[in-house]
Amino acid sequence: MSSVSYHISSLLEKMTSTDKDFRFMATNDLMLELQKESIKLDEDSERKVVNMLLRLLEDKNGEVQNLAVKCLAPLVSKVKEPQVEAMVDILCANMMSDKEQLRDISSMGLKAVIAELPLSASGLSLTASVCKKITSQLIGAMGKQEDVSVQLEALDILSDMLGRLGGALVGFHSSLLSSLLPQLTSSRMAVRKRSILALGHLVPSCSPVLFSQLTDHLLKELAKNPQTSLTRTYIQCLATVSRQGGHRVGDHLEKLIPMVVKFTSVEDDELREYCFQAFEAFIRRCPKEMSPHVAMVTKLCLKFMTFDPNYNYDDSEEDEDSMDIEDGDDEESDDEYSDDDDMSWKVRRSAIKCLEAWISTRRDLLLSFYSSICPALLARFKEREENVRADVFAAFSTLLRQTRGGSSHHSLIMAGSELGASRDQETAVALLKTQVLNQGFNTCELRSEDKFKSHLPNFTLTV
Repeated sequence: MSSVSYHISSLLEKMTSTDKDFRFMATNDLMLELQKESIKLDEDSERKVVNMLLRLLEDKNGEVQNLAVKCLAPLVSKVKEPQVEAMVDILCANMMSDKEQLRDISSMGLKAVIAELPLSASGLSLTASVCKKITSQLIGAMGKQEDVSVQLEALDILSDMLGRLGGALVGFHSSLLSSLLPQLTSSRMAVRKRSILALGHLVPSCSPVLFSQLTDHLLKELAKNPQTSLTRTYIQCLATVSRQGGHRVGDHLEKLIPMVVKFTSVEDDELREYCFQAFEAFIRRCPKEMSPHVAMVTKLCLKFMTFDPNYNYDDSEEDEDSMDIEDGDDEESDDEYSDDDDMSWKVRRSAIKCLEAWISTRRDLLLSFYSSICPALLARFKEREENVRADVFAAFSTLLRQTRGGSSHHSLIMAGSELGASRDQETAVALLKTQVLNQGFNTCELRSEDKFKSHLPNFTLTV
């Protein structure tokens, strides 16, 4: 027996001790050994180490369990393929266990193994084999409607695997899509959200046929005018798929845009927020293909960037002056409604982010943006919500950068443009000065107001 094998055998023996401190120290020493590049295990030692670590996942001591999980990652590159497969089989079986602690620790172990699977050509055989085993088990776990915790863990692991090894799972893409789509209608919101995340990781490596199948499914379900909760899920999924799908979304825009536009008219702030997030994804991924829809989407953004039904900006000063006097009278109404219930700010923010997407991706439309978007942004400098106001400033800063020809420096827009500037750029600067003057204020005035001191970017307009 070699010195390494003898040392490993000694550690394995200590791991069976009834003393938790002995088990802990032995497992810690094994972890240090496995982290050494030079260590080589014979076949018998491989089998014994794998079996012992899997056994320690059920140890009564949580610290020992955690150390055993940490040993699994370096072990992947130290043992042969049959041992890795055996390890994965046990971990998958444990993930279905009725014991919550064992299920959680085994899920951590699977994630650790997935993170260490080789991406090189020499290790593709191992990666493909292990992925095949894990995927078939996860598909079965997703079908366990009676145990939501198992579903959530399976979806979480699947997302990790698709995100890192999507290309190795090509043979499973169709079955994975078929298993994930029904989860979008789950009664549990957490299951829906993790399903959307998994679909998002599936999209970059799936075939055009599957991508079309996924998009068509979402359109078909939305056409049924489902209940608002389900509509939110499908629109949110559509936005995620669009962000991950890149230019492929462009082929489906003629069907997608009218559908999303339709749902902006539904009186639901969360749904509207998701609609504008979908628009933003379309714009950023397919700016040219979105050309026919510039006017319509911009019109919607301009409409909803001011959507604040529970606040009157014209009366804000009078409200502040009379607030102390009316405090007693408002106590009852405060019980009925508070700003915590107001989600309209999310609609305004998403609409403004959508406008910023237009500005950053379509510099060729800069002059028209100065006629339509610039006045609206300047008018929204009075926005009451800090988060939204910060996005207004960010969008305006993007407009300034685009005016300077994409320069990252946006602290100064000079009236006399740099030598050699294009006519369009000069026209844009002139429009900018006009718009600022039309609004009747400058940034210095804004800085003097307390409510604008936070989140105001460092730009100066010389007009």
